[in-house]
Amino acid sequence: MRVIEQASGKDWHLYHGDCCEVLDGIPDDSIHFSVFSPPFASLYVYSDSERDMGNSESDEQFFEHFEYLVELLLQKIMPGRLVSVHCMNLPTLKQ
Repeated sequence: MRVIEQASGKDWHLYHGDCCEVLDGIPDDSIHFSVFSPPFASLYVYSDSERDMGNSESDEQFFEHFEYLVELLLQKIMPGRLVSVHCMNLPTLKQ
């Protein structure tokens, strides 16, 4: 598993890295709870890499990449457990 940084304690593990690479190294049905904030299409582009989910040409391309992540999460999350996805309203300007 390619991890940039990690920490752990009693009953928890925290990984900093590419979500798909990190998930690939975690055993199936082993995660009790996952929380993350995805880089939505064209909202937050962190790199020029085609692997960066936020670096998508369209919403359709983003959701194609996001579907891959969701399928991985489905394998790794224990049945009956939870996933929380952080979303925010886009700030808008008053005219």
